[in-house]
Amino acid sequence: MSAVAPARGSTIAGPARRPFLTGVFLISFAVLVFQVVQTRILSVVAWYHLAFFAICVAMLGMTAGAVWVYLRRARMAPEALSTRLSDSSLMTAVAMPGSMLVQFSLMTTLAPTATSLLSFALSMAAMTVPYVFAGITVSLALTRSPYPVSRVYGVDLLGAALGCAAVVGLLELIDGPSAIFVAGLLAALASLAFRTAAPTGERAALESRARWRRPGATIVVLIGLIPLNALTGNGFKPLVVKGEFDWSGSDRTERWNSYSRVVANRPATRSPVLWGPSPLLDKDLVVEEAALNIDGAAGTAMYHFDGTNQSIDFLRYDLVNLAYSLPGITKAAVVGVGGGRDVMSAHLFGVKDITGIEINRIFVDLLTRDPFYARYANVSAIPGLALHVDDARSWFAASRESFDLIQMSMIDTWAATSAGAFSLSENGLYTLEGWRAFVARLTDDGIFTVSRWYARGDVNEAGRMIALALATLMDRGVVEPRRHLFVAHANYIATLVLSKSPLTPARLERLRSETQRLGFHVLVDPDVAPESDVLRRMVTARDIAGLDAVAHTSSLDLSVPTDTRPFFFNQLRFRDIPKLVLRRSGEGDGAKVMAGTQHARTGAGQGVLTGNLNASFTLVLILWLALIATLATIVLPLRAAAREAPRRLIVAGTVYFSLIGMGFMFAEISLLQFCGLFLGHPTYAMGVCLFSLILSSGLGSLASGRWPLDRGSRFAAWGLAVGGYLLLAQWRLTHVFAATNAMALGGRVLVCLAVVMPVGFLMGFAFPSGMRMVARIDDRPTPWFWGINGATGVLASVLAVIIGISSGINVTMAAAGVCYLALIPTARQLLRDR
Repeated sequence: MSAVAPARGSTIAGPARRPFLTGVFLISFAVLVFQVVQTRILSVVAWYHLAFFAICVAMLGMTAGAVWVYLRRARMAPEALSTRLSDSSLMTAVAMPGSMLVQFSLMTTLAPTATSLLSFALSMAAMTVPYVFAGITVSLALTRSPYPVSRVYGVDLLGAALGCAAVVGLLELIDGPSAIFVAGLLAALASLAFRTAAPTGERAALESRARWRRPGATIVVLIGLIPLNALTGNGFKPLVVKGEFDWSGSDRTERWNSYSRVVANRPATRSPVLWGPSPLLDKDLVVEEAALNIDGAAGTAMYHFDGTNQSIDFLRYDLVNLAYSLPGITKAAVVGVGGGRDVMSAHLFGVKDITGIEINRIFVDLLTRDPFYARYANVSAIPGLALHVDDARSWFAASRESFDLIQMSMIDTWAATSAGAFSLSENGLYTLEGWRAFVARLTDDGIFTVSRWYARGDVNEAGRMIALALATLMDRGVVEPRRHLFVAHANYIATLVLSKSPLTPARLERLRSETQRLGFHVLVDPDVAPESDVLRRMVTARDIAGLDAVAHTSSLDLSVPTDTRPFFFNQLRFRDIPKLVLRRSGEGDGAKVMAGTQHARTGAGQGVLTGNLNASFTLVLILWLALIATLATIVLPLRAAAREAPRRLIVAGTVYFSLIGMGFMFAEISLLQFCGLFLGHPTYAMGVCLFSLILSSGLGSLASGRWPLDRGSRFAAWGLAVGGYLLLAQWRLTHVFAATNAMALGGRVLVCLAVVMPVGFLMGFAFPSGMRMVARIDDRPTPWFWGINGATGVLASVLAVIIGISSGINVTMAAAGVCYLALIPTARQLLRDR
């Protein structure tokens, strides 16, 4: 930004190069560690669909910090640069843990009230503050130092990129709150580095300061807090998780990694909690059960297995195990091992060869290595059991084994069950492409059994599960898919039995008799028309288009999820929100009946409709807060920079930089969502995508100076390359990922890098090229354009999520491509006016 650049050729001594660049590296490293860890903490205290919120507030805060530097440019004396850099870095170090503690103290709830609005606003403000100070630091370092901007920028990018990658390893070692203290420590070390870089004339003033204004004391405090907080259960932890008080104590084990927080409670004697209990289960039966909890609400249980079937015999009475009643099942696979209940069930029903696939290493460690829980669960006593830590979809794609039965009971890739209907996160286990991988690994007459929530009168998740099963069979060329399906329900759970070959009369009779014996109810039978009108029309549909046509007639979205629109758990269409709100307000609490219920012990008892309404309300709330914040901190403070420039320049430049802000963020969010499906978890995608986008777009920005887009033909060629890449990617990316999904995680990461880095490099040309174009006409409004770019990026981060959920991730990516193509005529106008 030329308006805040220091005067070159000044005789004032600048900061020492090596410690100065070290400070730049450390502050950028710290910011990205803080940002990615924030997404993990948000997933614990709130809901998964709010993880993108960390990107929104990071852009807002960093832009606001740079605006602050611009507005006070007259006071930014070069002789005090090291002092200001040290101070702003130190404030970042203090603000990072301070921001976290404020968040933990706020009871952020989802409710259409002024209190909820205030709570979210305060939370957003607290999250933004560290980024404001970091934005001041980076802006000063880039615009006021005597060193070449390209060198400072390169070090800044390197620190930010490595910060993204480091988080995954960091969260394998310590918990999320302690990782925030690590981010603060890195920022404090940056402050020390800037202080060390101070020239002789400035150092004396720094040494005379009060001790609390020096980074040393902060460094010492944070070094002490990190191990202390990580090793105790009574340190700085979330107070409210998913709207519930979260009490820590010595009677539980808490472990974090890059995509979960697992709390394992000590065993208690109680009635066994089954997903779909049979009325035949002895109501007086009590067993030992250790409750396990993922991210505050996703519940599973670990039972004590003493080596005899008597200790786990109660599992025979759970609806989710209905398919085990079929004869000939000798080899089974369990998707989502959790506390080991499903692998125990397979053993109980006589399966000799059992494979468990669990994405979360913490569960496998508890079952096999933990001194207490490994002895308690005792799964090592199950003969023929093999456990694998991997994303199930990728594991099956890579495997060459065939199974008589594959079971997936209330399992989600990253514990979306905890969010229930609140989850707007993409999920690769419940898409047409995902089920292809599962069914492909069945023997010729193998069974795929899946259990989901069900509500009488409104089939919700069970209806979408059935639609997905029918579509999977149609995709395989099955003419009569209903002949392959049997579905039973008990209370609020429905269990699907999908046979790769048509169900034989003997198998059907066995499923019917077992369903009747255990007191369950038939929902879908090949020979009987379903009672539900929606299900009746589904099972008679001839193709996937017909299925979706039936789904569109339902009050909930029961359409077949695909990798381009993988939001299985979001069943509320945005266009239906107004009439549903009106209907609920007219019916009062009675309207909650149609929403069904969820598992009582998870606290997610609000059902599909209520949950989706609350989640949608949250997105709209965040969009409004982001709009108000960008107007107050970016647009209004910079409006003076646009008043004296030619109107044609202001209009064309505003359009240009708005398109960049929207296009880049649409591309980033859609790439994050696609890579989240491919890698198996959004935190992996966050680290990989941000690393590659930051690095590659920065390299593109630097390369734009060597290969300037200073002619219309050059710019048009570049615009067509970027827009064309994004439009091609939205069409072919799922095919690329499907072809490479069998790779190990490391290979899939390399595929993501190969996809993201070329487009990131190309997108990096846009901003510096635009700044050079407008500066050649009039450099006075460049701060305005820079602010507009940041403001539209903040808003687009929210809009991208809304578009992806309502229309598909591919539509978001296509919108990004259109934005970059639209830059061509806008740039032509700017090049013509220079």
